[in-house]
Amino acid sequence: MRFLRVFCYITLVLLSACAPTTQRIAVDSARVEEEARKQREIAVEDIHADRMRLYKVTYPLITKAHALCGDKTDHILGAVFINRMAFGKEFREATSKVFDVQDAPKVALVMPDSPAERAGLRVGDVVSAVNGISAKSGDEEWAELIRKMNESIEAGTLTTLEVRRAGAPISVTVEPQRSCAFRSFLANQDVINAAADGKKILVTRGMMRFVRDDSELALVIGHELAHNAMGHIDAKRGNFALGTILDVLAAAYGVNTQGMFGNAAASAYSQDFEAEADYVGLYMMATAGFELNNAPQFWRRMAVAHPSSIRGGGMMASHPASPERFVSLEEAIKEIRTKQASGAPLQPELKKAEPAEPMPSGATP
Repeated sequence: MRFLRVFCYITLVLLSACAPTTQRIAVDSARVEEEARKQREIAVEDIHADRMRLYKVTYPLITKAHALCGDKTDHILGAVFINRMAFGKEFREATSKVFDVQDAPKVALVMPDSPAERAGLRVGDVVSAVNGISAKSGDEEWAELIRKMNESIEAGTLTTLEVRRAGAPISVTVEPQRSCAFRSFLANQDVINAAADGKKILVTRGMMRFVRDDSELALVIGHELAHNAMGHIDAKRGNFALGTILDVLAAAYGVNTQGMFGNAAASAYSQDFEAEADYVGLYMMATAGFELNNAPQFWRRMAVAHPSSIRGGGMMASHPASPERFVSLEEAIKEIRTKQASGAPLQPELKKAEPAEPMPSGATP
């Protein structure tokens, strides 16, 4: 105990020696709280701007290129709604003030030539009922109504929205359009990254700041969209499950593989999947009408931000090196331009079938 007391005393002495030597400015707590409110308002405005930009770039990709998603499609309205819970409980008050919203969803964006625009939906319209169903009050009731609205839209059924516009009630019936069944979501992280999980696409705010224009953003989203559309995530999960069987068998014989076979199987074809997502994603961009010429430059800038990508080692080993991705995109653009000039369908080229080996003389099939 004596040793412990001495140790604590010495620690306190050392800590006091490292303390600041200047006075701390006294501040008014009310002013601090007011500044906190202001910063929350600035935050929701900035996050909202990123979300709207993400939606505007994603929308043409998932609607115009939906044929490249095969049977992985649903439907979309072409409008974004917002209520006071759009950014979570911490920012509820700020959201309500900045966007003048309460529990009822308010139209924040209508895409040009979308079902929402053709039906007459306008920015500022406040939804009061969906297909004759209304919510009385409270977060849970409105969340349930919004869920039912989304289900109706995604199913592609005619959806009637009762809205209030400048205080007047208006009925709007919309027919959703087909789209890829994958939506983009903003991840509030500073890292330069994007990801797909087989159901949705995540793009970080760091990536939103990194891309120079909407064409570069479309390249990123198209790549992740292609991962989902081509079933890469499910394939990796399936490979992992098959590899895990070997881990289990090894464990039955007393060998702890520490998941070696499962992890190795999950990374099988990883670079091929990434290259395919680059290739198919570029076709999605072209189909959606995005400019392609500057797309390869994205990988030169990524090499500056992450020099390890040039050699493709370390954490980037599962991806092709950035020089290869640059050259591959240039070649893919040439392929697409040739098809556009000839009027050929914008469909990615499939692998050519391997020629069958000749059967031995006298053999019967």
